[in-house]
Amino acid sequence: MSEIVPGPEPMDRREQVIVNRQPGFEESQHIVQDMAQERRLGMLQVTRVVWLIAGIIEILLGLRFVLKLIGANATAGFAAFIYGVTSLFMVPFVGLTATPAAGGVVLEVPALIAMAVYALFFWIIVRVLGLLFERPSARMVTSSIRETPVQRVVTTEVAPPVVNPATITTTETTQPVVEKRTTRISNQ
Repeated sequence: MSEIVPGPEPMDRREQVIVNRQPGFEESQHIVQDMAQERRLGMLQVTRVVWLIAGIIEILLGLRFVLKLIGANATAGFAAFIYGVTSLFMVPFVGLTATPAAGGVVLEVPALIAMAVYALFFWIIVRVLGLLFERPSARMVTSSIRETPVQRVVTTEVAPPVVNPATITTTETTQPVVEKRTTRISNQ
């Protein structure tokens, strides 16, 4: 026979106790589900996606800087692809500073500035998301198993010389009460 005993339900926490009773055996499981932790795990996925996008942009801008620095042929396929993709991200920084060039080698300072600005921009996005959605919490599950003692009733009849025989009943416990408690804390 199992029964579910709901616990109090604050805004960010859900508690539940499941009790399984059988003859000579009782098992209960106390489950605390932290809703804030589940939201944080969802936000972790969003944060990973934001950092992935930031990393891709940083790598592309870094490749652009290196290709310009080594004087790569702008009409070659790979260089043309990198310059084409990163030109969208370079638009706010074009003409910001002088770009020294000598013999086909270009020190594109705006690309370095763009890398720093985009890294700062994505860091701010991740921090704001963290401030909006993070709350301290955890999930804790406590399980307890209790074996109840088996009792044996021994009845003895005593026949004293009196007319009414007396009955003596004694109760013997054949095993001690055993209780096992387990607590798990997880990030679920």
